[in-house]
Amino acid sequence: MDWKKESITNLKQYAMRKSSLERTAEEIRRLESDAARIRSATADGTPVQGGISTREDALINNIALRQELEWAREGTLQWLKGMDNALNQLSTEDRLVLDRFYIHRATGNVERLCDELHVEKPTAYRRRDTALHRFTLIRYGATER
Repeated sequence: MDWKKESITNLKQYAMRKSSLERTAEEIRRLESDAARIRSATADGTPVQGGISTREDALINNIALRQELEWAREGTLQWLKGMDNALNQLSTEDRLVLDRFYIHRATGNVERLCDELHVEKPTAYRRRDTALHRFTLIRYGATER
């Protein structure tokens, strides 16, 4: 496995995964509200032999979807915990460099970083490589195959 590429991919996904926590929590709350409405609705008739009612089917689907979202959310929380642990062990400058290059990428970020650190572009790129190397070692304990 190429650990540096894995680190870059993870850093690029960091902000999106963090923001997904709020969206999944909102969706779980919405599904819980829907489930309460489904439970309080009147039965839509006796199901045919061996079948289930539409209401029961909707409730089962709701429960299954909530469970899947809760598992996904828990996995994301664990992933973020590992990422935050690694990022918090870096220096402030290393975190800033990784943030500008990977986490919150935007046009002009390299120039902005150069201004903030009072360095030229080649130095900024060397600091990126150094910060990425440190992050990869902290996160995975390896930087090469």
